Amino acid sequence: MRKPECFGFPFGCVSVVVAASAAGLLGSARHHIISLLALGLVVLATGIATSATATAGTAVIAWGVHSGFTVGSLGELQFTTETGVAAVVFAAATAFGSLAGAVRRRLAAAEPESPHPLEGATRTRLSGPAPAHTPPVGGHEGDHRLREGSSWSARTQVA
Repeated sequence: MRKPECFGFPFGCVSVVVAASAAGLLGSARHHIISLLALGLVVLATGIATSATATAGTAVIAWGVHSGFTVGSLGELQFTTETGVAAVVFAAATAFGSLAGAVRRRLAAAEPESPHPLEGATRTRLSGPAPAHTPPVGGHEGDHRLREGSSWSARTQVA
């Protein structure tokens, strides 16, 4: 089983940058709600896919990016009512995402692992006459099949 805490925070940080960039192209400088929704979805997705700690860290980064680059300019953090609302949105996304992720992981742990498709399979030799024409073995360059006397010949590969 993979460990979600190993990649969660870097995944969240890269996703925040990508979402904020996309929101900027869509006009989040004039309509801050675009940035808020995009970053809120990133925090929610991070909560579902990774650990709660990584999600909380991603929410803090998302708030900083939203406050400093969407509401503020040049990374200067703004402490306004709008950024307070953003903090509440990101905290709620953290809580819901982490809860959904915990439920998803619990359900995945409850399912029994399916056996490997070849587990329990045995090799069987087909009975019957040998083929009428067997191609020459090892007679020319590029032929990597083993000679007839070896323990693993072209004939045993039929099975």
